[in-house]
Amino acid sequence: MSSSNSRRRGHDQLVIEDWEMGYSIHKLDIDDLDSDARAAAVSNQQLGRLPEPCAIRIEAPVDRYPASVTAIGRKILFVTDRYSDEAPILIYDTETASLAIGPRPTPALLPLGHILFVPVDERWLYALNPRREDRLQCSFEVISRGPRDEEDEFRLSWRAERWSVESVPAPMPLGYRDVVRAYAVHPDGRTIFVSAKELWSREGEGDTTHSFDTRSSVWTRHGEWQLPFHGQGYYVDEVDAWVGLRRDGFLCSCAIPSRRRTAERPPDSKLGRKTLFRENPKRHVGQPTGATLTYMDDARFCLVECAARQGVRWRDASDGEVDGCVLHVTVFGVKYDKRGGLQTTDHHERSYLVSRYGPMFAAQTFWM
Repeated sequence: MSSSNSRRRGHDQLVIEDWEMGYSIHKLDIDDLDSDARAAAVSNQQLGRLPEPCAIRIEAPVDRYPASVTAIGRKILFVTDRYSDEAPILIYDTETASLAIGPRPTPALLPLGHILFVPVDERWLYALNPRREDRLQCSFEVISRGPRDEEDEFRLSWRAERWSVESVPAPMPLGYRDVVRAYAVHPDGRTIFVSAKELWSREGEGDTTHSFDTRSSVWTRHGEWQLPFHGQGYYVDEVDAWVGLRRDGFLCSCAIPSRRRTAERPPDSKLGRKTLFRENPKRHVGQPTGATLTYMDDARFCLVECAARQGVRWRDASDGEVDGCVLHVTVFGVKYDKRGGLQTTDHHERSYLVSRYGPMFAAQTFWM
């Protein structure tokens, strides 16, 4: 069986704070999603609920600050308390359904106000933390796993993986006023592109894009421009471009810039024909948009969007109201049409009633 077919048989792991004590991971079977026509019929009927029992529940203080959640390989990592230097990183293995205790975040990663996690080559997880709260220099750390047979007297099992958090020997070229708007990994698998914008700056001002080579630990400045998407962009081989989501719900693609050159203008980009949002963004639950995009390989994406249910006030919907929110899960493909425009294809979707216990955490999925 090819690796492509193996990935198609994977699952979307949905992370959401749908119980009053913390977060749940639900395993979604993509084959259970409905086609466009059937989804339209189902939307006019009673909505379903997420599959139960969930894979695991993680107890965390959802009433304080939202957890930071990311994934690398088949593992989902939780930083449950972003202001505590005592709470370790929890690591859930989706293949073995086991939960491991990882390292504690380093002081440089606290507080985790606007942290971004960038997985590289399924071995390293780079963490970017602007640290605007204390006005210190931006922090740049790497979370990695070592060989299983390395001697370590503190490990409970010699077969267990060893995880570490270390500072990258190259400070980020950003100040505490800079906000990271977009990021993506180059097709070379080793270079991270980061677009930032200075707080309170006007449109088109204070924009910068840099790249970081994870092998040479060297930053390169590329110009005073921004990548066109918001948050993470994903390289799609079938269209030879990064593809990401804008804050207004429009999908966009972006040509891959040179790793070594400075450019006066941003790379060419193309915009989808219409927004992918099914709800008014003002009713979204989760920051910054209440919608997250995940790449599933083979030019397929999964979009998760959560909003207050019709007839429920936004404040009540994110404060434990039973079935106060509706969660839309949409899987679709991307390609260029005959005119070279960006087009989405083969939509499959389903909507669920969910309860939410906080307004900040954006429900998200990881394809594994």
